[in-house]
Amino acid sequence: MAHPTRTYLVTNPDALFHPDERITFHGAAPAGTVVRHLVAGRLVRVLLTGTPLPGRGDVLAADLQAYL
Repeated sequence: MAHPTRTYLVTNPDALFHPDERITFHGAAPAGTVVRHLVAGRLVRVLLTGTPLPGRGDVLAADLQAYL
């Protein structure tokens, strides 16, 4: 069985994450999961939420947690 693909938008951008930085995550991670993601050659931790972003289709909110 294939895992769903979800798209997240980082809601607290900084110098590394520009305001429209999107994360595509392949898997069935529940809301509240912290995942590692590679951005511009740097590994970061991002909190995946179940919060839909109005006017953005099926895009959910993600929150930058820390640089690794």
